[in-house]
Amino acid sequence: MKRIEQCADRWKKAYEKDGIIGLADSRKEAVLRPSKMALSPDEIIVRQEAKIRLLEAQLEYVKKSDRNERRLLANGENLNQSECFKLIQEAVGQGLGRMTRYFCQLLDVSRSGYYNYLNSADKRHERTLADEQAGALIKKAFDRRGYKKGSRSIKMTLENEYDTCYNLKRIRRLMKKFDLVCPHRKPNPYRLMAKATQEHRTLPNRLQRDFKKEIPGLVLLTDITYLLFGKSQTAYLSTILDASTGELLAHNLSQSLHLPLAPETIELLMRQRRFKLHQDAFIHSDQGAHYTSPTYQKILKS
Repeated sequence: MKRIEQCADRWKKAYEKDGIIGLADSRKEAVLRPSKMALSPDEIIVRQEAKIRLLEAQLEYVKKSDRNERRLLANGENLNQSECFKLIQEAVGQGLGRMTRYFCQLLDVSRSGYYNYLNSADKRHERTLADEQAGALIKKAFDRRGYKKGSRSIKMTLENEYDTCYNLKRIRRLMKKFDLVCPHRKPNPYRLMAKATQEHRTLPNRLQRDFKKEIPGLVLLTDITYLLFGKSQTAYLSTILDASTGELLAHNLSQSLHLPLAPETIELLMRQRRFKLHQDAFIHSDQGAHYTSPTYQKILKS
């Protein structure tokens, strides 16, 4: 109210002195604060020096980064937000604490995100320790039995061997973090040639998952099982089961996954005399390379 009274008194005196002209605005321009403060030459130099320090720190950080980050840099990709926040933290730690806003604008990140990054340092440290512990366990499962595994095999190994349950997303994230890569098996050239020449032919699925026929000796099921033993040795067990009773009719064990493994199992089935097959008996398989070979199908027809 005091300011209003003084303003009214000033306007009254100006009107009494110069009339209506005395009430005109004599200011040359608005007195509002400019959107951008004019910088002195010294302040401009300080900002340029700070920008040079930040760019030098960014270049030094990239030089120390791993090969994946260097590949991203070569492809023209920018660093992620966490890496930008780390650069700002290093620059602020060099005595440039009042330049935080400028650094955030320079790297195109938000100040709130930067302060959230600072406040969550303890949580990141705890997560790093948890990742190291889980990563050590994943590395053991990755190299178990002397061969490298994928994320699904690692998950099953952790559950069965180490009584630990991790989801696939966490396993894949830690595999990427610790550079654990499962090699992909190359395609079998002989299988490709057999497919091109149509030497191996598949047959219609007569069973359609109706395994229980309630007639012994009518439907026979066959497959090959992998058996691991020793340090890194593998055996292969070819079996033939009766779908109705679940009885094992014939089996053949071998240390080689050669094509004669399945025909030899059929020969063992025909040699046995304790079980009589049905007149319309047929064998159901997954129609792999062993069961689509001409030799195997010729033996079955005979």
